[in-house]
Formats: sequence, C-alpha cells, structure tokens
Amino acid sequence: MPGIKAAFSLRFMYLSLVFIVMTFLWPQEPALADVRGNRDTVRVGIAQQVPEVRLSFQGRYRLVDAHSGKLIAETSPGETWVAANVGEFTMLNRNGDNQGLYKGSIRAEEIKSEQSILSGSGTLQQKDSLSGLAVLSAGSGLRYINDSGDLRALDGNGRVTAMSQGGLNLFALEKYGRTARYRGNVEIMPVGAGLTVINELPIEHYLYGVVPAEMPASFPLEALKAQAVAGRTYVIAQLGSYGSQGFDVLDSQQNQVYRGYDGEHLQTTRAVDETAGKVLVYRGQLISAFFHSSSGGYTENCEDVWRDTLGYIRAREDPADFNSKYYNWTVTYSIEQLTRVVNDKLKSFSNPGPYPEFFLVTDVKEVQRTSSGQRVKRLLIEGCDAAGNPMQVDINNSDRVRVVLGLNSSLFSMQKDTDTNGKLCGVVIIGSGLGHGLGMSQWGASGLAMKGYNYQDILQYYYTGVDMLNNYGA
Repeated sequence: MPGIKAAFSLRFMYLSLVFIVMTFLWPQEPALADVRGNRDTVRVGIAQQVPEVRLSFQGRYRLVDAHSGKLIAETSPGETWVAANVGEFTMLNRNGDNQGLYKGSIRAEEIKSEQSILSGSGTLQQKDSLSGLAVLSAGSGLRYINDSGDLRALDGNGRVTAMSQGGLNLFALEKYGRTARYRGNVEIMPVGAGLTVINELPIEHYLYGVVPAEMPASFPLEALKAQAVAGRTYVIAQLGSYGSQGFDVLDSQQNQVYRGYDGEHLQTTRAVDETAGKVLVYRGQLISAFFHSSSGGYTENCEDVWRDTLGYIRAREDPADFNSKYYNWTVTYSIEQLTRVVNDKLKSFSNPGPYPEFFLVTDVKEVQRTSSGQRVKRLLIEGCDAAGNPMQVDINNSDRVRVVLGLNSSLFSMQKDTDTNGKLCGVVIIGSGLGHGLGMSQWGASGLAMKGYNYQDILQYYYTGVDMLNNYGA
C-alpha cells in the first residue's frame, strides 16, 4: 500500500514539524541567565542629592577612581573619609587631609580574604572565598576560623545558632543625622549639585537588610520565608529600573525598604538562607511580587487598584489576615480638614494631574467599588475654587482613593455629617487594612503560617497560578 505509506510518512513529517515549532514557541521555564540577567548583585540607591558623604570602614577596603580605575588608597580602621561634589569632580579627603579631585565616581571595594574551616584536631577541612559561610557545628566536631566575612553556625536541624562578625567588611555612612552600616561595596557619584550614594552587594545579602524592614522578625518563620521569596523575586524583576541614575532600586517604600547591616535579624537571615535562590514565575516570566501589610480581609485584582491586568494578582477572600492592629480603624474629618487633606494629596498626583486646588470641598461621592465589592475604586470629589466656581475631581483608581483621603486603605465605608440644609459638614470613615491590597498580605501570611501552612502554600495562595524556580543563583 505505497499510497498509505506515503500519506503516513507525510503526516508523520507534518506532526514532527508541528512538535518542533511548538517546542520553540511554547512558554518554557526561563533559563537562569534570562531570569537574573547574568547578575547576582544589586545596586541600591541609599542617598541622593546629598551635599557631602562621610564614610568609615570596618574590615578591608580599597578606594578606586572609577573613571581611571586607579587605586587611591587602602582604608584603615578609625579613618573618616569625606567626599564632596565639585562640578563634575568628586573631592575627597581623609581625616581632614585633602586627597585630591577625581573626575566622576569613586568606589570603595571590599578586599576579600580566604576563609577556612578546621576540624576539632585542627586539620584543614575546607577553604572558601565566600563572604558568608555556613558551618555545621552540632555533632560534627567542627569549629571555624574566619579572616573575612561573617560565619553562621548551624545546629543538627540546620537552624542558625550563632553568628560572628569576625573580619566582616562593612562601610558606615553618615546621612540624615545618623550612621548606618552596610555590606558590600559603595560608589559615590556626582550628580548635579549633589552626590548619589550606591551600595552594591549580592542580592542575598541585600535581602538580609530587606526582610526585617518589610516584615516583623517576630512573625512565624514560614511567613518570613514567603517574604524572602517575594522580596527576591521583586528585586530581580526590578534590576535596571533606574539604570540612567546608576542604580537598580531605592532603599525606600518606592521599591523595598532596605536598612543595611544594622537592620538585620537572625531569624529573617535564616529565612533568606533557607529559601536561597527561589523566585516566583508566571507562565515562564518573573512576577511583580506585590505585597502589603494587611488586606482587611480581601485582596484585589490588579486592574482595580492600579491599571494593568496581571493574571497572578487576583482578588480573593483573606480571612487569615484578621488582626487587631489594622482592623476597624476610624478617621473623622471636618469639612475644613477634608479640604486640606485632599488638596495636599492631589499635589502628589501626575498623569493625570496636576489637579486644581479646592477652596472648599462640598461633597465626596462613592461612584464605583472593586470587583470584590470591598474597596472604593472610583470617588468623585466636588467643591469650588477661590472665585466660587464649581469644580470636581474624579479619582478612578483604588490606590489613589486611599491616598487622596489620607487613609490606611480603600476598604472603607463613609458616613456624612450634614447640617439642617443638607450641607456637608464632615465625614466619618470606617475601614480595615493597611496598604494597596494587591498580592501577599503580610499579616495574612503570618495567620496562614500559624495555621500550619508552609511558605510555598502561602505564596501559592496569594499569587494565583505561579510556579517556583529553585535554582536562581545556583
């Protein structure tokens, strides 16, 4: 039957071609290089437009002229280095002595030393050049020595039992009236009339200073692990976001709060270490792992709170979030107070914006709620200008609703106080929750962890349809 054989052969070739095409076109789990962009470090903007920078160092650093690559000096304990912007140049002095002008940026780079692990008998067991090193202590007869970097001793169950600074490299930066210490390298860059300070360090070490700043270290370990994975996913997705300014992320709530070495905590460091390299993906792409403090009992669809529709940020009931700290809050405004708050908050809006200023707000009307029915999505503010002309502002965004009214969240109901003529005198707002209500609720994560759920369960609950990539940084 040659005709049948030929037809079968053609069909087989066709199916093979379809399989090959689909193999290339079907969404695949991203390769490691695609996920992290061949980078395992992050550049954090920790100060901007400051007139001068005062630095001191613990451990071993070298100062380098970033423009020429030439060594300026190696640092010594007790020294204070001061940098100032002089046009396109950075002026540097050490303990009051002028060290010259340098075109562009100056970098302080760690000088890393080798670390060793000795057995109980003193026999060399292992050498490692990593700045952080885990050492098994319980039942192993091992003790550790350290020339540079902090070491973590683990018990037989893998729990961190001790930390040692040893010869850990840290730099201390004086800013805004206080001194904060940081791991990694620091770069001082002249920008305009001021200086920008950038902390460059491994992503995992960055997370040591992020997780306890974003979630209380007293929360259950599984909740802290969920926060570590969300934070790692978020920062990797943000790499390059501020590329024109020389860094990837800011150290504030605009990205993630980062408090450096002094903000670290043993329990949150453990959470980072025990989830090392894990990130969340949706259909083969890193997610924007939004999180907030308290959902008030419900999370929301992304497009109801902001603008974009994201398949993994979907509304759902969140009963584990219930807490006494952020539920059933009340805000009361007189009409004068409401006018001041609205005018002040409207100044921060752009696209659309800026908005005109109200002389007096005369009414606030709820127009639309989110798909969950819990949050106010659209708000109409009515009033008049200084000439008495009527004016109104339409706030068509749930997150902007909470901001323009100065509230913890947009999950609220409103009671209006009017006089005998029906004129608005003030409002009483009763609500629950803290934050935008998208993605993971931190109090909800804590509640789920206390019910026995692990961090994978928690992340799957708050981020719909996501998968976990396990080998980031491997």
